[in-house]
Amino acid sequence: MSSFDFSSLRASNAPVPTELPGTKSELPPYPFVMSYPDPSILPIMDIHEAMGEVLEQVCKTPSVYPDTQGYPPLREYIVQRLAMKRDMSCKPDEVLLTEGSGQAIHFVTEALVEPGDVVIVDDFVYGGTLWSLNRFKADIRGVTSDSEGMIPEQLERIIDQAESDGKKPKFIYLIPTFQNPQAWTMTLKRRKEIIAVARYKRVPILEDDGIAEFRFEGNHIPSMQSLDDSGLVIHTGTFSKIIAPGMRIGYLIASKQLLETVMPIKGSRGVTQFGALTVHRFATTRLDNHLLNLNKVLRSRRNAMLESLSTYFSDLATWSIPEGGLYTWINMESGIDLVDASIPAAKEGVIYDLGTKFATGKDPGRNKARLCFSYNNEEDIDEGIKRLSKVVRTTP
Repeated sequence: MSSFDFSSLRASNAPVPTELPGTKSELPPYPFVMSYPDPSILPIMDIHEAMGEVLEQVCKTPSVYPDTQGYPPLREYIVQRLAMKRDMSCKPDEVLLTEGSGQAIHFVTEALVEPGDVVIVDDFVYGGTLWSLNRFKADIRGVTSDSEGMIPEQLERIIDQAESDGKKPKFIYLIPTFQNPQAWTMTLKRRKEIIAVARYKRVPILEDDGIAEFRFEGNHIPSMQSLDDSGLVIHTGTFSKIIAPGMRIGYLIASKQLLETVMPIKGSRGVTQFGALTVHRFATTRLDNHLLNLNKVLRSRRNAMLESLSTYFSDLATWSIPEGGLYTWINMESGIDLVDASIPAAKEGVIYDLGTKFATGKDPGRNKARLCFSYNNEEDIDEGIKRLSKVVRTTP
């Protein structure tokens, strides 16, 4: 097929071609970049059964367009589950179904951010969100964090700096539970302090709570939305991570006022009725047992990762000890460059997410990396970390 040249027609505001978040080529033996469970531990047969159970229902009304905010029973279920699991209070008409939480974040960004607007994030933050913020040419400003989360005094200083530049920050983006990539969980005290700063400075918070149910030890900590009574916390979550990545169903919890701004952006895009029906059927009949089994596997793999790091890296690095989630964050001694080590590591079948991919502040992250433990079994985790240690020790 002949190829017409579209390069001269490319819009000036079109994003630069690059690998989109979530796209991966053929995987090597030790892919510590996969931030979701491997297919062998996903409930494939249960999903098939749920699909079969709803197929007849869909076939009865194939010509009916779905509700513009998404399948009402699923929105009602989300409200009930968030009340039970995340201490949240919201209404079904404050819920918008989206294609994963990433689309929800993208919609909020498109609704609120103009080129040059300030958005505040952690000093290392999820690359998918950085992609959306860069897509809309946001002025991204990173705030230093410690093991308890974003530091309130640093947050206030960054807001003051933005305001002195004549820019009122549009929102603060946070992943307070099992932060991606640093894997810490913001303490209850710190959450209240951050909300207090945001309320005082009148800057909304966009809370990304997508993997909060992957907790396998430690105490439950309420969502930030549940701790705020002023309406400044916007909340996103997803079923994509906790059921299967291919389901691509998430949600946005926001005020009616904000949803009125988001809905024209959404247009006809969004969740299919069949997908929403399937997730609703699976969630109401099978989700709790699935999460119980999945968290047992993730805990075992987390333990294997921590044990392997202790065996092979105790003299070279420190790392986070997550109470849940899908990854840990390793910080090498000064002088060890994980960017330089990434090519020889790949030749050994080991790939990892470079800290530079997540960096937003003064620290470029060349000696840091995210290591996902959710995709490999315990034996492969040990072998992969062993190989990585050998590469790091022999790379100039």
